[in-house]
Amino acid sequence: MSRARLTLTGGDAKPDILDLLPDQPVTIGRSRDNSIVLRDEHASRLHARIYFEGERWMIRDFGLNGTRVNEERVAQAVELVHGYEIRVGEIRLRFTLEDMASPPKPWRGPSTTSDRRTVTEAIGSLTASSKFQSDELKTLCHFMAYAVEQNDSRDLIREAMRVLFIETTATRVAYLTLDANDPTVKLIFPDAVEPDTQLSRQLSRRVQRDGKMVWLATDMADTHHGDNPPFRSDALCLPLRDGVLSMGALHIHNENQLFTERAVRFAEALCGFLAQCLSALRQRRALMAENERLQSHITGINELVGDSAPLQELRALIERAAPQPYPVLITGEPGVGKELVALALHQNGPRASAPFVVIHCSRIAPSLMEAELFGYRKGAFSGADQDYAGLFSHADEGTLFLDEVGDLSLECQAKLLRVLDAKIFRPIGANAEIRTDLRILAATQRDLEADIRSGRFRQDLFYRLRVIQIAVPPLRDHAADIPYLVQYFLDKLTLETRRPLKITDAAMDKLIHHPWPGNLRQLRSVIESAVFMMSDESIDIDSLKIDPPAVPPTTPTLLDRPPSLDWEELERWAIEQALQQTGGNVSQAARILGMSRDTLHTRIRKKTPIPETPE
Repeated sequence: MSRARLTLTGGDAKPDILDLLPDQPVTIGRSRDNSIVLRDEHASRLHARIYFEGERWMIRDFGLNGTRVNEERVAQAVELVHGYEIRVGEIRLRFTLEDMASPPKPWRGPSTTSDRRTVTEAIGSLTASSKFQSDELKTLCHFMAYAVEQNDSRDLIREAMRVLFIETTATRVAYLTLDANDPTVKLIFPDAVEPDTQLSRQLSRRVQRDGKMVWLATDMADTHHGDNPPFRSDALCLPLRDGVLSMGALHIHNENQLFTERAVRFAEALCGFLAQCLSALRQRRALMAENERLQSHITGINELVGDSAPLQELRALIERAAPQPYPVLITGEPGVGKELVALALHQNGPRASAPFVVIHCSRIAPSLMEAELFGYRKGAFSGADQDYAGLFSHADEGTLFLDEVGDLSLECQAKLLRVLDAKIFRPIGANAEIRTDLRILAATQRDLEADIRSGRFRQDLFYRLRVIQIAVPPLRDHAADIPYLVQYFLDKLTLETRRPLKITDAAMDKLIHHPWPGNLRQLRSVIESAVFMMSDESIDIDSLKIDPPAVPPTTPTLLDRPPSLDWEELERWAIEQALQQTGGNVSQAARILGMSRDTLHTRIRKKTPIPETPE
């Protein structure tokens, strides 16, 4: 007897392949109760029914908008012949009759056409090349269907661990980073089981060295020559790789018996597909993070432009620091390109294909920072109507860049220090801690050592962040790069305005000799304003609207300590210190003093002649 099959050839339906059984009629429609769920506005809840009758396969239409077979509308019931096409709206299904030589695959597939094809090809490969039993194939198929529907990598890994725990009769399954010296246990199943750190480290070293799966029993058998081997426990370490890039490894242990060859082959097949799914999820997270970064980007520049000596030294330092796993503290004035340095560190390091997540600490209210960083569980507080993973989870396996880390509250600083030390954190309202594997980069324009003395920043966190320190030079220190930067901005503006843009030599000379207190951000603003103001195709001096260099504040020489303990003197001394540290910038001084900008203005007016620089 021939096997009947429906195959999706166009539109959106679920599943895309369905084998038909004579004793099980198939319904087609928009309702989820149907055998094939149609995602098309022209489909009715129950649109058609396919059934076997009198040695023939028949289809009957129930839809308001009709069902077409080979482009002919079905009036009542018609017979289906091999190769016929069924169409409902934009959805097309192919009816085929095949012999029973190959095993059926009656499973419900995933949501996207590309993922459905991946699973279909994987199942076909398993059927053709392996000797799995039907129950093992069924388990693999169910896992594959689950995997391509999943958006959370942790849930996907946990489900894989559960399946492996049952199918291989393991006593514990753990997911670890592939660090030969200190493999981090990120997940373990069952939860209450303790990991064998020594064995995990041993297996990780072998996998790192050989680049392939390690089966402990085969190693022990090779070194033992007796008839009764002296071991009863066994272990597997299967690397999860995206090409040559390692995402981690699954460690499967059995303390009571050896794994069978069939169990090992099953674990290999499942881990191979798991690695593909994790790679797709990682790429998705990376694209989402990059999209969010580009949308919030300030400087309008995505690379280090220029060839001056200071910039060459900066590139050399980035090249040395990028491959390292340690935190980096990036310092520099506002607008110098600290985020560009962080991006270069990420793109030139081993985590380049993973997410690069940026958080601007100064833009998020302190009361929301903890939830944004570490996430929360549904019901943790008023308004938490669903789980939120947090930026640490979004950046897992990749890089988290904390811009203006000095603005973090002391409570968040303590939690950040714990992540750096123990690689764990706990979302708000969660019962369990989450292990993470990421690199932390931080940037600041503040004097963190002064903040340490004033009690605004933790000294221990400062030392953990400053394992590597990179100071980004201000634009005035590499003015030779200004022509390259100007041309970079003009090229982008040429594409946006659809007209060729140039700059006169006199205008360029003026740009080169300006001190640029706002650095790259200010330069970009001046160029964009000039393009808007220019009357012809070239930017001249008259088009450049550059503020004159700010006059340095005439603040008197300050004492290291207040002149007395008089309250008025203490307040005056604190305000003078803050204004000197910020070069007269009232907004930044107010942030240091912990008061609003308006309040500081009022205090300054009362305590003249304290100078203030126009912002």
